[in-house]
Amino acid sequence: MFLGNEEHIQIGKKHLTKIKEMLEHKKNVAQETFDSQPLHMRKTICFHAGLKNRHVEMKFAELTPTERHQVVAALNSLLGLTESLPKFISEDDCKINIRH
Repeated sequence: MFLGNEEHIQIGKKHLTKIKEMLEHKKNVAQETFDSQPLHMRKTICFHAGLKNRHVEMKFAELTPTERHQVVAALNSLLGLTESLPKFISEDDCKINIRH
């Protein structure tokens, strides 16, 4: 049983409203990343996620929850790949090094 008065209830409601406002503006990194990519990069992400070509044109919010999970997994996997790559690869590396 709540023993607060009306003033406490109103204060609590104000705090809850502020908390809800803060949560609504929480940044969604996956959504921002997917939606901001050019189409050729979205194609790579969708391919890696096992999605169809039709998904390339879609926004993150238009994907089903399962598809969004697949995109997040693909982004995390690609992130791991990029961390293992060198920062720059020269055009000279197109030549085969037979003494390797």
